[in-house]
Amino acid sequence: MTQKHLLQKSKLVSAYKLSPHILALFVFFSSCTSSPPAAEPIRPLAVRTTQLRTGPIRETLRYVGTVHSQNEINVLARLAGKMEEFPIAEGEAAREGSVLARIAAPETGARVSRLRADVSRVREESVFLCQQADIDKELARSDTIPRVKADGSRQKCTSSRAALKAARAGLRELKVLAGNTVELAPFDGKVLKWLAEPGENVMPGRPILILGDEPLEVRVGVHEKDVSAGIGKGTIAILSPEHSSPLRSEVSFAALMATGLSRMFEIRIPLKEEDAALFRHGMSVDVAFVLNEKQEAVMVPVNAVKKTDPGMGIFVVRDDVARWKKVEPSIREKGWIAIEADLNDGDRVVVSNLDMLRDGMAVYPVSSEGNAP
Repeated sequence: MTQKHLLQKSKLVSAYKLSPHILALFVFFSSCTSSPPAAEPIRPLAVRTTQLRTGPIRETLRYVGTVHSQNEINVLARLAGKMEEFPIAEGEAAREGSVLARIAAPETGARVSRLRADVSRVREESVFLCQQADIDKELARSDTIPRVKADGSRQKCTSSRAALKAARAGLRELKVLAGNTVELAPFDGKVLKWLAEPGENVMPGRPILILGDEPLEVRVGVHEKDVSAGIGKGTIAILSPEHSSPLRSEVSFAALMATGLSRMFEIRIPLKEEDAALFRHGMSVDVAFVLNEKQEAVMVPVNAVKKTDPGMGIFVVRDDVARWKKVEPSIREKGWIAIEADLNDGDRVVVSNLDMLRDGMAVYPVSSEGNAP
């Protein structure tokens, strides 16, 4: 302690008339007082950074579809009977007009036989009555019989001919019905599945087999909100079959009316002939409908974008200093988002501690990929 300081303290003690002991303690504690510490340097904020990406990016809506034939029908039984046989096995090809199924209906055959006998009987009666009418007509001309009798004979002849015509029509109708015991292929295709078994009794309207043609398609039920978002005819669809690379196709059909309580629209996506071998009927397929895409986009992680009152932006690290850059975000996919901004190749963006950063702040960047920036 300097002489000047001691002199000031002596004057202070004399002024308050302190004892020597108090004066000694005062001098001791005064000598232990340290000078004010120097200000510590500002430490940079540690942040994680990620390299910008460039490449294709897509905005998609994902669904699961089912593989079908483009022309696929349920063949129905058209009369009651018992399944007699399926000449074409499941998985085998069927040419147009070939027999797909036979239904045994013995009672139908019996009715045909009875109607044939009725037609024969009515025809013979008609021939007799019309011959009698011709005879009565000649007799009436010679006044051998009254003319009213001849007119009655002519009326019976006319009625018998009408009865014969009706009997023949009934026989034709029953023959058509009897012909429904055989189901023919309406187009070239493949028997996909039997829905009944030989010996099983069936009723009219019962599905007995499924027939489909060779071209395949994927059918997807899409919710009404996603249809309003842009899914429709011409929309690009990315199909992801198991154990194969994704396939690119295009929606060929979009239903005009929603069905079911969920308000789903049926969407159909054709498969190319060379890709059909990757699929089987009834398989599930992951489908991604492309609503928007960009082939050469600049992308950053979604958590690198910060929303502020002036707008959205990111922090870019240059020379260990965080620089704020305004961005225009667009397409988002798998945690990355395409942006429009004034950036340089090789820029790294901050993905942590965004709320603590300010433009121009010193940072200590740490690579989120595990390597030094």
